[in-house]
Amino acid sequence: MSYIIKKFFDALCIVFFLSFSDYANAANDIDDTTAQVICNIIGYIWGIGGPLMTVVIIGAALLAIFGRMPWPALFALGMFCGVFFGAKTIIMKIIPVMNSEVEGMLKKCGTKQP
Repeated sequence: MSYIIKKFFDALCIVFFLSFSDYANAANDIDDTTAQVICNIIGYIWGIGGPLMTVVIIGAALLAIFGRMPWPALFALGMFCGVFFGAKTIIMKIIPVMNSEVEGMLKKCGTKQP
């Protein structure tokens, strides 16, 4: 690389490094909004996703029975569904010590709120 390109990338790295230095101070607002969006997505998926994934699993099983889908792919699809729809329970079990605010948010996540 030429000398000018190296200097340009050095300056670019310094600008990026300095521009994100205040990112940690704004974490509370971002976390609340992000958590709310994630909870809305979880609620939507639990609402319509259950029946939809049931149809997908049954269809994939029929394809596997008749030899049109490999069995490992069916197993991977089943594992994906289990992890995806049980994510809140898995998180509650993996993180044993959490403050009451986070625990309350996780318990309310995915439920209809007035």
